[in-house]
Amino acid sequence: MKNFTSVFLAVFTLFSCNQVVNHKEDNSESVTTISEKKVENKEKDTSEFSKNSIDTIVFKDQTAIIIEPTDRRIEERIREIGEEDFYTGADDYMWYLSESYETFRKNNLPVLKIKTDKIIKFVMENGNYAIVDLTRDDELWQVYLFNPRLKPKKISMTDSENEFKTYFK
Repeated sequence: MKNFTSVFLAVFTLFSCNQVVNHKEDNSESVTTISEKKVENKEKDTSEFSKNSIDTIVFKDQTAIIIEPTDRRIEERIREIGEEDFYTGADDYMWYLSESYETFRKNNLPVLKIKTDKIIKFVMENGNYAIVDLTRDDELWQVYLFNPRLKPKKISMTDSENEFKTYFK
């Protein structure tokens, strides 16, 4: 419980970081598109997102998705790299997530924060699905942009303003 409280307090206090780290990430392998004709669709929910029986979160509307790690993944990472290094990195992520959130908010893009390590399914207008398997991703915090007319994009939160403009041009 002490670790959970520490993590909880750290997440909220970390929004004040002003350190900037510049890195780019390749997201070309993070999304798999599947034709609806190849996959039987058993759920016909029309809400913005839904969760089916195998812990797949389904998105159908334009949105930004901020993915946060589960408590289990946070604890695993702390054991892997140590508490001090974890909180140093988490501080950077919190600052960038805050900046990303503000970018989306000022551009009137709905933002949904989810805490998961399962599967995300994006339903596109053309009937195809894009699947993101978070169980295979080592990055704890992630941001995806989704427009049903386009394939979803995992963006670099260090450059969310330009990523937003490029994706929604």
